[in-house]
Amino acid sequence: MIGNFLKGLLFGSIAGGLGGLLFAPKSGNETREELIRYLDDTTEATLEFNDSVKQLKDAVMVTRKTIDETIPVVTESFTKDLEAFKFQAQPRLARIKTQMEQLNQHITTIQAQSAEDTKQIENL
Repeated sequence: MIGNFLKGLLFGSIAGGLGGLLFAPKSGNETREELIRYLDDTTEATLEFNDSVKQLKDAVMVTRKTIDETIPVVTESFTKDLEAFKFQAQPRLARIKTQMEQLNQHITTIQAQSAEDTKQIENL
C-alpha cells in the first residue's frame, strides 16, 4: 500500500513538473525576472511601510510627551481660575443673601400690612 502511494507520488511529481515546463506561458528567464521584480517591489513596499510605522510611532511619542507636559499646566491654570472665581463670588453671594433677607422682611411686612388692611375693610 505504501509502495503504491510512493509510486503515485513520484509519477505525479514528474508529470506535474513536465506539464509545468511544457505549458508555462513564459520562459524560465522571463519568469525569474518577473519573480525578482515582484520580490524587489514587495521588499521596497515593506521597507516603506516600516518607515511609516516608525514615523507614526515617533509622532505618537511626541504627542504623548506634549500631552504629559500640557495637562499639569492646564490643570493648574484651571485650579487658579476657579479659586479666583470663588474669591470674587463670595462677596457677591453674601450681598445676594443680605438682599434676599431684606426682601423676605419686606414681604413679611407687606403681608402683615395686607392682613391688617383686609381686617379694617371687613370691619367697615
